[in-house]
Amino acid sequence: MAIIPTDLLDRIRALERQVRDLMGSANTTPALNQIMGGEVVIGDKGRLRVRTSGDEDLLYLGRVQPDRGKDDPQQGFVVRRDDGSLALTIWTAAPDTLPVQPVQVFDRRGNVVVADDAAHGGLARPYIPYPLPAPADAARWESTGSTAWTTLYRGPGIVQHPRLHCAVAAEGSTGAEVRLLVDGVQLAGVGAPGDGLVFTERLPAAFGATVTFEIQARVAAAGDTLRCRPLALYGVQS
Repeated sequence: MAIIPTDLLDRIRALERQVRDLMGSANTTPALNQIMGGEVVIGDKGRLRVRTSGDEDLLYLGRVQPDRGKDDPQQGFVVRRDDGSLALTIWTAAPDTLPVQPVQVFDRRGNVVVADDAAHGGLARPYIPYPLPAPADAARWESTGSTAWTTLYRGPGIVQHPRLHCAVAAEGSTGAEVRLLVDGVQLAGVGAPGDGLVFTERLPAAFGATVTFEIQARVAAAGDTLRCRPLALYGVQS
């Protein structure tokens, strides 16, 4: 038998170890749930899609439907709650008529509660009314001397919040009262001269409904007078 040099046997054993290590590395799947110091790039009309344990769509980031055209995909962002309802979107449902993507936040019933204006910029929803200027001289406020409830102010409003904050200034005879009606139904209690009427109560109307606000007043006895004017009607959170 030929004599094989010891250093050559050592080299063969080293090569065998290296081959085993390479085969072990090839059969080992590296961790794919971490990105350390790098980035993820999704391109070529691709998207990131997240699904719930019930196999329902939860998030789209990238290509969303509908496309803008035959070879023009729409890129956007859609987030749903785990019950499937929309929560947040940056997309347009009608690219042909509204090409700019509005940012929209939805409540759990599908109503758009916050959105920017895709046409001219600024805020689209919620609608925020400006307080109406009114006479500073109390003598020019609407007044009544009737002992029956009398409507002094009336106007429409669009419901966008679950509760209403109301402030009405009043001055006049002792025992006079002022109240607010929503579609003919009194909301909260009554106010009196001095403190006026101030309250925050739940609105008995659905989101988006148009309601009629009325401010009514009455005096305690014939010959008395009550003057009042609305200061604020604001929708507020629950």
